[in-house]
Amino acid sequence: MSRRAAWAVSLLALVVLGLLPLVLTRDLITALFFTFVFVTLAANYDLLGGFLRYVNLGQGAFLGFSAYVSAIALTRAPQGLGAGGLTVVLTLVLAVFLTAVFAALVAYPLFRVRGAYFAVITFGLVLILQQVVLNAGDLSGGSYGITIPARYYPKLAAAYYASLALATGAVLLNFVVARSRLGVAFHALRDSEEAAAAIGIDPFRAKQAALVIGAIPSAAAGCLFALFMGHIYMETVLSFDITLLPVVIAMLGGSGHVLGPVVGAAVVRGLDIALTYVALPIPKLALYGLLLMSIGLFLPGGILRVLGSGRR
Repeated sequence: MSRRAAWAVSLLALVVLGLLPLVLTRDLITALFFTFVFVTLAANYDLLGGFLRYVNLGQGAFLGFSAYVSAIALTRAPQGLGAGGLTVVLTLVLAVFLTAVFAALVAYPLFRVRGAYFAVITFGLVLILQQVVLNAGDLSGGSYGITIPARYYPKLAAAYYASLALATGAVLLNFVVARSRLGVAFHALRDSEEAAAAIGIDPFRAKQAALVIGAIPSAAAGCLFALFMGHIYMETVLSFDITLLPVVIAMLGGSGHVLGPVVGAAVVRGLDIALTYVALPIPKLALYGLLLMSIGLFLPGGILRVLGSGRR
């Protein structure tokens, strides 16, 4: 498929997705909302996983961090500003800013290691945040969580379109970065960090930039997720599902391909929704584990690599 044809198909798909709320049930619209959130996370994961081949098991930590910042800010916001007013906008800005700062700071210990050790440490980041939430009960609500005032809840259609815009923006961000000077630096680092450093690329700064850039859409998704849920607690925003699912989606679709997260999300979430409706006794984590095993055995490059399309 030519690039022009690919763009035409993508635009047509966006138009169709934009019309779906007019014909789908609330349950299916809600399922698509969560699908777009996971597309955002998977695309953000791919900045490290696709460009630099760093398996980041902590991408969900940025969503969880932002969700808690948002919930804490909104529960302490003045009542007079209203659900659609300045409070929500300021909360979004605050959550994104603090999450970006958080990503920039944790980059220092994270990028001291590589390979499997990096994956382990990023997974540990989620576990650390879980303990912080449990032990800072006065602020985070502990195991009971935080209930956001109802005046801030978005309408279903608004949440749907916001999540669609986030997912589209995250995919386009990867496309733009891949064709920028920073993307060239990422590819050089993936091939050889020593050689990249020899030609003037700062390995740590480039990897830190990838982590921070990938954290920003995830932070926006975390704020939207908190508003949509209304009540958040550790098992919803810092769960192992949210930790593993972006990795599964990106790898299944094809890590390193612009549309990999979209294809992977369509397959994974389609299976998830189908299993929910047919009520088979298969836990989600078991499904994700089976998918990861299948990718390693039969689709090591993902679906798009097998099809030979969608490369950045």
